[in-house]
Amino acid sequence: MNVEAVLFIAALIVAYLFVCRIWPYAACKRCEGGKKRSPSEKYWRNCGRCEGRGRRIRAGRYLLGGTKDL
Repeated sequence: MNVEAVLFIAALIVAYLFVCRIWPYAACKRCEGGKKRSPSEKYWRNCGRCEGRGRRIRAGRYLLGGTKDL
């Protein structure tokens, strides 16, 4: 691997951690808004991953000392 590729990858990692520092939460991909519908779509329940909040902590935020509390 050449030096330019290593520097580019390092720059991408630093940029991602910077984004995680500013915006620690992302939309929950499982429920898309906090509520998960039943197959009949008559009923809903809170999403188990985000607990009904509709957002989750980004993976990079854990590296920066993020907590699970929203």
